[in-house]
Amino acid sequence: MSKVRATAALAAAAAIATGVAACGGGTTATGGKQPASAGTLTLGAAFTTGTFNPWLAPDGDNEYIQLEGAVYDSLTHIGPAGQIEPGLAVKWQFTSPTTLMLTLRPGVTFTDGTPVNAAAVKANFDYVKKASPGAQQNSFIAALTTTVVDASTLKLTSPLPEPDLLTDFATGGGFIVNPKALRHPSTLTSKPAGSGPYVLTSSIPGQQWTFTRRAHYWGAAAYPYQTLVLKNYSSAQAQDDALRSGQLQGAPETATLVKSDQAAGLNVEAAKPDAFDGIWLADAAGKVVPALGNVKVRQALNYALDRTAIVKALAGPLGIPGSLVIPPGITGYSAPANSLYNYDPAKARQLLAQAGYPHGFTLPVLSAPTADTLVQAIAGDLSAIGVNVQIEDHTADFLSQAYSGKWAAIVFSWTPIPPAQNMLELLSPTGLGNFDHSTNPQIDGLLAQTQRTQGNAQATALTQLVQVVNEQGWFLLPGYVGDLYVTGKHVTCAIGQRAVCPLYTFRPTA
Repeated sequence: MSKVRATAALAAAAAIATGVAACGGGTTATGGKQPASAGTLTLGAAFTTGTFNPWLAPDGDNEYIQLEGAVYDSLTHIGPAGQIEPGLAVKWQFTSPTTLMLTLRPGVTFTDGTPVNAAAVKANFDYVKKASPGAQQNSFIAALTTTVVDASTLKLTSPLPEPDLLTDFATGGGFIVNPKALRHPSTLTSKPAGSGPYVLTSSIPGQQWTFTRRAHYWGAAAYPYQTLVLKNYSSAQAQDDALRSGQLQGAPETATLVKSDQAAGLNVEAAKPDAFDGIWLADAAGKVVPALGNVKVRQALNYALDRTAIVKALAGPLGIPGSLVIPPGITGYSAPANSLYNYDPAKARQLLAQAGYPHGFTLPVLSAPTADTLVQAIAGDLSAIGVNVQIEDHTADFLSQAYSGKWAAIVFSWTPIPPAQNMLELLSPTGLGNFDHSTNPQIDGLLAQTQRTQGNAQATALTQLVQVVNEQGWFLLPGYVGDLYVTGKHVTCAIGQRAVCPLYTFRPTA
């Protein structure tokens, strides 16, 4: 499921799903004998709340992939190179751009013995259509028409082509709950009802969950640890202290703490840089700040950024400079397009003068304490061309402020993977990430093409779309950074393109 995450705004995390069909095998949970116990695996997290209803999991908490993944099977998994691999689904095929056939793994049961069959999956997707407003619903899954062909076969039909569904299934939109529990969903607040590798044995609500490996699980070979403990940490420093003291064997990490982790002999897993933080110049119509209504002004702001210096200062070697809404290595990225805004303060001042702002203007920016360092770095470069950035922090009411229409510029973070789906969410006038409903005929037309096409045609449309968005200067982006995950001296995992390591990738070292 595409998850929106916060820099106090929004983003999504996933991986690329391409190809027409796949069948069993792969490197994830693919069966085998129950492995010898590797003892206890204790992982840190930063949950804002706790629930075992995967359809109501909070936006932005990627660690829920681990919590839900302990007790629920997912339809698909993502391999270390971003490839889609089997989970509950062992075979899939797009028989048309809007029709996906799924074949389920035989013999899988929920913990109470209820079979995990096509009817159970349909019950989950039907539940998404009526889940509480504001929940972690996926509009793409909610729009599906689900038909049970037979006990192990499903036909999924969407109103528009949805080539990223297999990725959605692997990133939160494919956790299948026992239909019996969905009839009484309040029970899922504290009691899971899944078919996953572990069963919940004890918990301190909101603080700690302890799981025991499930006997005779179909994918046992991928889960060597007999006991799994997830601990909630509200402080990044407290979590890091627990990592370095050995109380934890794994946790997400921030770039500022990595050096001390490496010095302590811990393993740092770095995802490929695929997310970007920056400023949405949401007022492209110039309603709040008239200057932003001129494309030359937005381009001037982009020419004023010394992206290499900003990324080096904030992310070090973990970051990549860039101005595009698609990072390198992802469909839609173009090196020539990314070279448009080379650092050129003189050209920035020239464009401002041509637009009628030779002495600059004032730009209020909606920010949050966690993003202020980034915004201040951008503000420093903009001040050199006469633009006065006024930073105003909001925390609890950040989202309501972002959607209020009062702000011309808003700090945000976004992970544009899978690209077609996430460009729709980010750029459509009705998209979740388009705070001020910005619109442009050329952008809207190309965006529609990305949703109607697949394969090479879609890739071409995405590349053109990203280039036009860049030329229009809708964003001020310094570059891209990947998520970090740290494990103890005797544990390894694979973060891939995820904010956390999936549970099926953890292994004890020799």
